[in-house]
Amino acid sequence: MNIDTFVKVTTKALLLPQHLGFENKVFVCLHNVVNELAEDQNGIVTYLGTFSDPLMSRIELKPSCFCSHYISQHLDVFITNPQFCRMLSERIALDCAPLPQPFSVTFYVKVIRDVRIMLPSIAVRSKDMFQRLLEEQTVELTGLGDEEETTCSICMEDFSESRDDNIILLPDCYHLFHQSCIFEWFKRQRSCPLCRRVPYEEDHETE
Repeated sequence: MNIDTFVKVTTKALLLPQHLGFENKVFVCLHNVVNELAEDQNGIVTYLGTFSDPLMSRIELKPSCFCSHYISQHLDVFITNPQFCRMLSERIALDCAPLPQPFSVTFYVKVIRDVRIMLPSIAVRSKDMFQRLLEEQTVELTGLGDEEETTCSICMEDFSESRDDNIILLPDCYHLFHQSCIFEWFKRQRSCPLCRRVPYEEDHETE
């Protein structure tokens, strides 16, 4: 599993009336976002979803000095990552320096983590599974019952129109496909294209 982290910062500044004095306020709103990705052995990346914390962490600072070192000393009470704390302190110092005092500035900080899950190769298992399907699950067209499927759900061709291709009956779910269609499918996926059941899954779990 690989994790790439990057930070997106947006700033909203508000100038305060002079009669409020020269006390400046800095608010930091931290929001964690996780993007989950899956990458197979061929480098194909599939987006799985985005998950974020429902609430943001809100930090309030009232710095009397806007040098990055001073801000960092106050931020590190809330942020344990030294590199992140230093980067954010430098950004706060840079954005606040030109503002006329007094002011209130809110920094919206989105910490985005791309979590990449590396999928194991299924090439070896697929080879064994292909051999077993050929030996155990090949059926004759004449042996199909009246209630069974008459077309391959992958290519949508009628089984009777493709006599040069074997018909494979998947174990457990009993869905029918052309051998060439389902074998090509299993080179990229592990489960039945109709019901997502994995052939011989229980056998592999007990190995």
